[in-house]
Amino acid sequence: MASDTMEIGQGQVVGMHYSLYRAEGDLIESTDGKNPILFLYGDRHVLAALQTALAGKTVGDTLTVELPHTQAYGRYYPDRVKRLPRKRIDGGKQQSFRVGQVIHMDAGQGHRQAASVVKVGKFNVDVDTNHPLAGQDLRFEVTIESVRPATESELAHGHAHGPGGHQH
Repeated sequence: MASDTMEIGQGQVVGMHYSLYRAEGDLIESTDGKNPILFLYGDRHVLAALQTALAGKTVGDTLTVELPHTQAYGRYYPDRVKRLPRKRIDGGKQQSFRVGQVIHMDAGQGHRQAASVVKVGKFNVDVDTNHPLAGQDLRFEVTIESVRPATESELAHGHAHGPGGHQH
Protein backbone atom coordinates (compact mmCIF):
# COMPACT_ATOMS: atom_id res chain seq x y z
CA MET A 1 0.00 0.00 0.00
CA ALA A 2 1.36 3.44 -0.94
CA SER A 3 1.81 6.04 1.74
CA ASP A 4 2.03 9.82 1.46
CA THR A 5 4.54 9.89 4.32
CA MET A 6 6.68 6.87 3.40
CA GLU A 7 10.21 7.97 2.61
CA ILE A 8 12.09 6.73 -0.43
CA GLY A 9 14.72 4.18 0.49
CA GLN A 10 15.89 0.60 0.01
CA GLY A 11 13.07 -1.84 -0.74
CA GLN A 12 10.66 0.86 -1.91
CA VAL A 13 8.96 1.19 -5.30
CA VAL A 14 8.94 4.80 -6.42
CA GLY A 15 6.52 6.32 -8.94
CA MET A 16 7.74 9.60 -10.38
CA HIS A 17 7.23 12.03 -13.19
CA TYR A 18 10.31 13.64 -14.64
CA SER A 19 11.55 15.91 -17.36
CA LEU A 20 15.13 15.46 -18.51
CA TYR A 21 17.10 18.38 -19.94
CA ARG A 22 20.58 18.95 -21.29
CA ALA A 23 22.52 21.53 -19.24
CA GLU A 24 21.85 24.07 -22.04
CA GLY A 25 18.11 23.70 -21.40
CA ASP A 26 17.06 21.45 -24.31
CA LEU A 27 14.31 19.01 -23.31
CA ILE A 28 15.36 15.41 -24.01
CA GLU A 29 12.34 13.50 -22.70
CA SER A 30 9.45 13.81 -20.28
CA THR A 31 6.74 11.70 -18.70
CA ASP A 32 4.25 14.59 -18.79
CA GLY A 33 0.90 13.31 -20.02
CA LYS A 34 1.97 9.69 -19.44
CA ASN A 35 1.98 7.29 -16.53
CA PRO A 36 4.72 7.97 -14.00
CA ILE A 37 7.68 5.64 -14.24
CA LEU A 38 8.05 3.04 -11.51
CA PHE A 39 11.37 1.77 -10.25
CA LEU A 40 12.70 -0.27 -7.37
CA TYR A 41 14.98 1.96 -5.34
CA GLY A 42 18.49 0.53 -5.63
CA ASP A 43 17.97 -1.20 -8.99
CA ARG A 44 20.22 -0.36 -11.91
CA HIS A 45 17.51 1.03 -14.18
CA VAL A 46 17.80 4.57 -12.77
CA LEU A 47 21.05 6.50 -12.46
CA ALA A 48 22.65 5.95 -9.05
CA ALA A 49 23.24 9.68 -8.49
CA LEU A 50 19.57 10.41 -9.22
CA GLN A 51 18.47 7.72 -6.78
CA THR A 52 20.76 9.17 -4.11
CA ALA A 53 19.11 12.58 -4.58
CA LEU A 54 15.67 10.97 -4.13
CA ALA A 55 16.50 9.24 -0.83
CA GLY A 56 14.24 10.39 1.99
CA LYS A 57 11.77 12.19 -0.29
CA THR A 58 8.02 11.58 0.02
CA VAL A 59 4.92 11.82 -2.18
CA GLY A 60 4.40 15.34 -3.51
CA ASP A 61 8.04 16.37 -3.22
CA THR A 62 9.48 18.10 -6.26
CA LEU A 63 13.16 18.58 -6.89
CA THR A 64 15.68 19.55 -9.51
CA VAL A 65 18.72 17.31 -9.77
CA GLU A 66 21.71 18.48 -11.79
CA LEU A 67 24.16 15.76 -12.73
CA PRO A 68 27.56 16.33 -14.28
CA HIS A 69 28.29 13.82 -17.04
CA THR A 70 30.60 11.92 -14.65
CA GLN A 71 27.55 11.07 -12.49
CA ALA A 72 25.22 10.52 -15.44
CA TYR A 73 26.38 8.53 -18.49
CA GLY A 74 30.11 9.18 -18.24
CA ARG A 75 32.69 10.67 -20.58
CA TYR A 76 32.38 10.64 -24.32
CA TYR A 77 35.16 8.45 -25.76
CA PRO A 78 36.05 9.34 -29.39
CA ASP A 79 37.69 5.91 -29.84
CA ARG A 80 34.27 4.27 -29.44
CA VAL A 81 33.34 5.49 -32.92
CA LYS A 82 34.30 2.67 -35.27
CA ARG A 83 34.11 1.87 -38.96
CA LEU A 84 32.90 -1.68 -39.41
CA PRO A 85 32.28 -3.80 -42.48
CA ARG A 86 28.54 -4.07 -43.18
CA LYS A 87 28.90 -7.87 -43.18
CA ARG A 88 30.04 -7.79 -39.56
CA ILE A 89 26.88 -5.95 -38.55
CA ASP A 90 24.21 -7.60 -40.71
CA GLY A 91 25.89 -10.90 -41.55
CA GLY A 92 25.71 -10.17 -45.28
CA LYS A 93 21.93 -9.67 -45.30
CA GLN A 94 22.23 -6.32 -47.15
CA GLN A 95 20.15 -4.51 -44.52
CA SER A 96 19.53 -0.81 -44.97
CA PHE A 97 20.88 1.46 -42.25
CA ARG A 98 20.16 5.11 -41.55
CA VAL A 99 22.06 7.73 -39.57
CA GLY A 100 20.75 7.90 -36.01
CA GLN A 101 19.45 4.33 -36.05
CA VAL A 102 20.26 2.31 -32.92
CA ILE A 103 21.48 -1.18 -33.73
CA HIS A 104 22.50 -4.09 -31.53
CA MET A 105 25.75 -5.78 -32.41
CA ASP A 106 27.47 -8.92 -31.22
CA ALA A 107 30.01 -7.88 -28.57
CA GLY A 108 31.38 -11.40 -28.08
CA GLN A 109 30.76 -14.07 -25.45
CA GLY A 110 27.00 -13.91 -26.08
CA HIS A 111 26.71 -10.22 -25.22
CA ARG A 112 24.98 -7.60 -27.35
CA GLN A 113 26.05 -3.97 -27.55
CA ALA A 114 23.92 -1.01 -28.61
CA ALA A 115 25.43 1.42 -31.09
CA SER A 116 24.20 4.46 -33.00
CA VAL A 117 24.77 4.62 -36.76
CA VAL A 118 26.71 7.80 -37.60
CA LYS A 119 27.58 7.19 -41.28
CA VAL A 120 26.47 4.67 -43.88
CA GLY A 121 28.63 3.63 -46.79
CA LYS A 122 28.39 0.98 -49.48
CA PHE A 123 30.75 -1.45 -47.73
CA ASN A 124 31.13 0.01 -44.21
CA VAL A 125 29.00 1.50 -41.45
CA ASP A 126 30.39 3.92 -38.87
CA VAL A 127 28.91 3.30 -35.42
CA ASP A 128 29.21 5.04 -32.06
CA THR A 129 29.08 2.75 -29.03
CA ASN A 130 29.04 5.59 -26.48
CA HIS A 131 25.76 6.07 -24.63
CA PRO A 132 23.77 8.73 -26.55
CA LEU A 133 24.01 11.06 -23.53
CA ALA A 134 27.69 10.40 -22.75
CA GLY A 135 29.65 13.56 -22.07
CA GLN A 136 26.53 15.62 -21.37
CA ASP A 137 25.64 17.32 -18.11
CA LEU A 138 21.97 16.74 -17.35
CA ARG A 139 19.14 18.21 -15.30
CA PHE A 140 16.17 16.22 -14.01
CA GLU A 141 13.01 17.91 -12.76
CA VAL A 142 11.20 15.32 -10.67
CA THR A 143 7.85 15.02 -8.88
CA ILE A 144 7.33 12.05 -6.55
CA GLU A 145 3.91 10.50 -7.23
CA SER A 146 4.01 7.36 -5.08
CA VAL A 147 6.18 5.41 -2.65
CA ARG A 148 5.32 1.90 -1.48
CA PRO A 149 7.06 -1.19 -0.18
CA ALA A 150 8.20 -3.54 -2.93
CA THR A 151 6.44 -6.88 -3.22
CA GLU A 152 8.35 -10.12 -2.69
CA SER A 153 8.15 -10.73 -6.43
CA GLU A 154 9.61 -7.29 -7.24
CA LEU A 155 12.47 -7.83 -4.77
CA ALA A 156 13.15 -11.30 -6.22
CA HIS A 157 13.16 -9.97 -9.81
CA GLY A 158 15.09 -6.81 -8.93
CA HIS A 159 12.67 -4.36 -10.56
CA ALA A 160 9.22 -2.79 -10.17
CA HIS A 161 6.16 -4.38 -11.76
CA GLY A 162 2.97 -2.76 -13.01
CA PRO A 163 2.13 0.25 -15.19
CA GLY A 164 5.29 2.28 -15.72
CA GLY A 165 7.42 -0.59 -14.40
CA HIS A 166 8.36 -3.93 -15.98
CA GLN A 167 5.70 -6.39 -17.10
CA HIS A 168 6.25 -10.15 -17.28
